[in-house]
Amino acid sequence: MVGALLTREGLEALLAYLDTDRDRAGEKYEEIRHRLMKLFECRGIVPSEEPADETIDRVARRLAEGEQIRAASPAAYFYGVARNVLRERWALQRERREGPTPGQLPAGPGPEVAAEIEDAEHRSACLEKCLATLPAETLRLVVDYYRQGGGASKILGRKALAATLGISTNALWVRAHRARSRLERCVRECLDRRVASKRPPAPLEDEGEPRP
Repeated sequence: MVGALLTREGLEALLAYLDTDRDRAGEKYEEIRHRLMKLFECRGIVPSEEPADETIDRVARRLAEGEQIRAASPAAYFYGVARNVLRERWALQRERREGPTPGQLPAGPGPEVAAEIEDAEHRSACLEKCLATLPAETLRLVVDYYRQGGGASKILGRKALAATLGISTNALWVRAHRARSRLERCVRECLDRRVASKRPPAPLEDEGEPRP
């Protein structure tokens, strides 16, 4: 669920790009996400939710940074970004499938791999810590919203969830994404604190020669 960290600024820029009407923007978002998932599924990338969200997050980040998109349609631009994500996933799959040659087998994980493992473990710890800070009602909403399956079952499941809460599907979408933004911000701050803790202490200022 938490990958490239979709910020509130990115989400707002994305919705404004998709449509000036908030309800239609939410509908277009869901439609594009569903099509991206199908794109990745048809090309052998499963599960498809993560690469689809990564594609959307990249577009949102570019929009938040002020990039002007001049594609014929939003979908065309998303597909262009998705092709880059697809090539990266294929390369990763090929590397995992082929692996290193016998003469290149390392005795153990190198420093880069060890650092990646450590980062992944810390990210997981941050996520668990941040999930614990969510109110019980918000946590249930996030879990119920994002555990829905794909395609028609996901749409029906979210409609049922909205009906249970007595709100519209668009209001449900807004609530879920606000909760996700809060969660991502918490994780990002947790990771930033880790980076700050690893920095060497600042050198003491030179106070000059002692006075006689």
